[in-house]
Amino acid sequence: MKIKLILTFFLSLIIILGKAQSRYNIIYEKQLGENFSGENINSAFHLFDYTDSLLIPKKIINTENNLAKVINPLYRFIKLFFTNYLITDFAMTMNHERFGHGYRILESGGGIAKIVYNPPPPFSFKFSGLTQIYPTNFTIQQELMLRLGGSETNLVLTDITRKNILLDERFNYNFSLAYLYGSNDMPGYTAFVNNNPAADPTQYRQNINQLYRGEPLSGVKMKAYSFIALFTDPMNFYALKSVFYDYIIKGIHSSKVGMIKLSKRLKYLPRYRFEYTPYGPELVYQNYFKIDSKLLLLSFSHSDPALPNSKRFATTIWNIKPTNYLAFNLSGQLWDQPSIEFYQNDKLIASKGFGGQFISTVNYDIIKEKNIFGFTLQAGYKSTGYAIGEQLNKGWIIRGGLSFKLGN
Repeated sequence: MKIKLILTFFLSLIIILGKAQSRYNIIYEKQLGENFSGENINSAFHLFDYTDSLLIPKKIINTENNLAKVINPLYRFIKLFFTNYLITDFAMTMNHERFGHGYRILESGGGIAKIVYNPPPPFSFKFSGLTQIYPTNFTIQQELMLRLGGSETNLVLTDITRKNILLDERFNYNFSLAYLYGSNDMPGYTAFVNNNPAADPTQYRQNINQLYRGEPLSGVKMKAYSFIALFTDPMNFYALKSVFYDYIIKGIHSSKVGMIKLSKRLKYLPRYRFEYTPYGPELVYQNYFKIDSKLLLLSFSHSDPALPNSKRFATTIWNIKPTNYLAFNLSGQLWDQPSIEFYQNDKLIASKGFGGQFISTVNYDIIKEKNIFGFTLQAGYKSTGYAIGEQLNKGWIIRGGLSFKLGN
């Protein structure tokens, strides 16, 4: 009964308070962390996508020509392979290394010695990587944070991507490879990279088992969670369709994303995924609701039964619009977590039990015609504990910058 009342409240709030609008942010934050990179990289992809839509043709010979059905798809494939593939891999790999592993080692008081980037196959068959400088004091759970950081930051990035796609219900092909890389960084890495003892998933599993002095987390179990996550994200199938069928075969820049119709105005899209945390994987059940052009996310997470108990409830509402030029996003979560220990400034900090986080985003548009330009400010607070993309310690969250959307 309580859940129904909460859901009714949030849905009513969205209906009353206006129209949604996807947008992109160029922001700054002191930590230069995962939300900083996620927002800015999404904005860079949007600029690339907009330029592509204006300047790069989708075909090089007329469709009346008998060879068009072969030559035009071949041209689009070559373009994709030598531009999108290489640009996407560089952006997402550097996000994984610098703003994932790098952010987490810097948060602990350590440093970055070097980052090595190697192009993707077939241009290179070597892994990219980061060499970190460990601080004097470093707990096993900070090692877990270091290991999960690379995939974590790409989850943050693709959460932003998915939000914009669902607001528009359109998937532009330039985002497809980035989404497939980022959203599947964690499950794909876990499922398919199993013969490298230095791989993040292997190191993560070994550290979890060391932390709990046993083997509650087996490789078989991690693979099972990974394959379920890979095949239960409907956005993966939309991404594959957008790039390999709609773009390469048909030459279409943007394709429609469908959701389950619950009523004439209400649509729904479920997702499952798992997230690494410093106390073990959490299984996450996400539920997106679309009312007309407004979006709401409700999610619930819990730990693996063999690991210490954890629970998390989270919700986000996008684009509450009291005026035509002012919009708000509200995001909050509550959790009950096992013990987390970490050093900050050589002081040992311990966290356990209930906590939470709340972030409010304000977007103020100064130009709202064919293109949208304005300012954005994100402000909030979190208690000590783990929340994806945020620092472990308690503190205020402040991010701000420019907000825009081209070709509105």
